[in-house]
Amino acid sequence: MKSFKLLFLFFVLLGGCQSPPPKSKADLTVFSQNAMTIDYRILIGGPLTVQQKLQIQQIIHATFAEVDAIYNKWNAHSEVSRLNALKAHETVPLSPQLLQFLERIDALVHLSEGRFDPTVEPLEQLWKSRLERGVEPSLQEINTIKACIGWDKIHFANGQFLKDHDQTQLDLGGIAKGYCVDLLVERLNSAGFANVYVEWGGEIRTSGLHPSQRPWNIYISRLGDTDPAHAIAYLRLTNQAIATSGDYFQYWTITMPTGELRTYCHIFNPKTLSPLIVKPGSIASASLIADDCLIADGLAKVLMLFDSAEEAQAWLEQIQQTIPHLSCWIITRQEPVPDLK
Repeated sequence: MKSFKLLFLFFVLLGGCQSPPPKSKADLTVFSQNAMTIDYRILIGGPLTVQQKLQIQQIIHATFAEVDAIYNKWNAHSEVSRLNALKAHETVPLSPQLLQFLERIDALVHLSEGRFDPTVEPLEQLWKSRLERGVEPSLQEINTIKACIGWDKIHFANGQFLKDHDQTQLDLGGIAKGYCVDLLVERLNSAGFANVYVEWGGEIRTSGLHPSQRPWNIYISRLGDTDPAHAIAYLRLTNQAIATSGDYFQYWTITMPTGELRTYCHIFNPKTLSPLIVKPGSIASASLIADDCLIADGLAKVLMLFDSAEEAQAWLEQIQQTIPHLSCWIITRQEPVPDLK
């Protein structure tokens, strides 16, 4: 069953997903802070005792600590950082958590036909270092890096990990945030808290109901305009997740030899070995609803890689044969946008 909402708006971007302020704060407890430089907000429906609040805080703290210790490439001591530092064909054991995570990524890589590939990290580093100087990397530089790019360059089985190339590295940031949201919801549910809303950096997952005995209401806002009256879409989530990917989080505009201005964004396409070019008709933003946030996070990024919203929609229709209950909102650029802010 199809469930797509395709939007073509003039100079409009998805600014992320927001939840309107509750009409009543009764029986709604908010846990809000910052983890790994990103703000989070967790809402628990139902009355809580002091002991339960402490229990929830412990679950939150332990989950973020685990994600930081295993999946965070910016943590030099994390497990993924240790894998990135390995020499070719050096075998090391994987934690059960990271092994399970890589198995889920493996399924997503194959589902996306290679469009989702966490081994693009060296390519990202090359392009960003050159774009910050106002130039593109040379074809020779790209070809040199190409040898270490590809999901087939890493191997994990029977709890062991190895890679084929010294320079092969993993960047799990494109999906670990959504996975962390899933872990928080599932662990809070397991602890007996059925009515939960978790948001971390715009990635959202809900379970159960709001204390008003309704679904959790959110809206997709315009960039720089969080007024619900101007929302692009209003959503009612029940045991669902939503994630947004956009071309406006980080970008570089350089002057080409022809004098043309070209804008690249931070999203990389493993098939073209280059970041996406922001131009008329390109996808500016994609929001996707799924049953869990890992899938929503990963597939929202994949949707950004298509040349048009129509192609992205057609691909998602095919994916629904494997993963049902998907809905998406896609925004395309209709004219050049020299300033993405």
